[in-house]
Amino acid sequence: MESINSLLLAEFYTATGYLDRLLFAFTELEKIHITPRGKMQIQKLCQDSANFFSKNFSEMNFKSDDYIFETSKFKNHIKFFHNFIESLIKLPLASTKSDKNVIEYINLLYRNAFEIHNFIIESTTLEIQLPRTGLTEVENIPMIKGGSTEETFSAPLFYLDEKNVRELSHVESVIKSPIAFLDIKREEKYDHYIHRGHYYIAQKNYQEAKANFYKARNYKDSAEVLTLIAWTYSLLDNITEAKAYCMKAIQKDTQYGPAYNDFGNYILNEGQVRESLRWFELAKRAHNYQNREYPYINAGRAYVLLKQYEEGLKEFSLALTLAPHHQELHETVAKLRNNLDRETQPPHQI
Repeated sequence: MESINSLLLAEFYTATGYLDRLLFAFTELEKIHITPRGKMQIQKLCQDSANFFSKNFSEMNFKSDDYIFETSKFKNHIKFFHNFIESLIKLPLASTKSDKNVIEYINLLYRNAFEIHNFIIESTTLEIQLPRTGLTEVENIPMIKGGSTEETFSAPLFYLDEKNVRELSHVESVIKSPIAFLDIKREEKYDHYIHRGHYYIAQKNYQEAKANFYKARNYKDSAEVLTLIAWTYSLLDNITEAKAYCMKAIQKDTQYGPAYNDFGNYILNEGQVRESLRWFELAKRAHNYQNREYPYINAGRAYVLLKQYEEGLKEFSLALTLAPHHQELHETVAKLRNNLDRETQPPHQI
């Protein structure tokens, strides 16, 4: 059980760290805890915690009515609750009941953090770092409000699934490292939401695709998923956000080719033809690129728009060497060659 205790402790620190960041912003940076809604939120956090202890540790004589809002005391209440749960996790003789209690308390923190974070989003311009997901799941997704061009996202609701903790106990004998298990779980969730995102793209349900790519990002903030989010923004005609997410992907991994290619494609479609060629060249040089023909195809399109047909033919031909089974490329190369041959033929003598 030692590895389960270690994982629960890690999940507990993740949840409390997230809540601490929110409370610091809530009380120190913007001081919105003194507003009527802020006071209600703090009182709810304290009373939820007190109710939890009253239910699960009746011998400690907790009374939820004792936990009313007091600016000078509520942080001490929260600290006391946290310290108790931390001690419970560290007990050498853990039990199924104690594990359940810890999981319930972590989820209590996440539910309150969800409400506090969204209050901060609605009331301020602060950006609070989300927790890194381990065994946690993500229940809801960023939601769009307002007009088609203005988007406001709500914070996700995280929760710890007891099933994941129990699953760990069964695989302990196979996977010795808790970190390795967490990495496997994250990859599984990441791949699941990436595949769902592609499925919804195929269905032309771009909002749902974007929502799933955002969920994938909660499990791994990769250049791949940032570029996919950019793609969905482009399909929703929000090119500004599409370009912004491509730049985030490039900052995340300077060798991820699709981000350069897609950025070049977006500015090409905006009419920045010569500038797009620079981005396609960067995409070609990137080490991490599975479909290497794409920047050559897009560079070919750019040269055709510039009426530099010979250069365009070179790019399309190079793309064809990388994707020899691409039927549309065969047809494009053949048409360009025929057109160039006709232009170079001498005029007929009369």
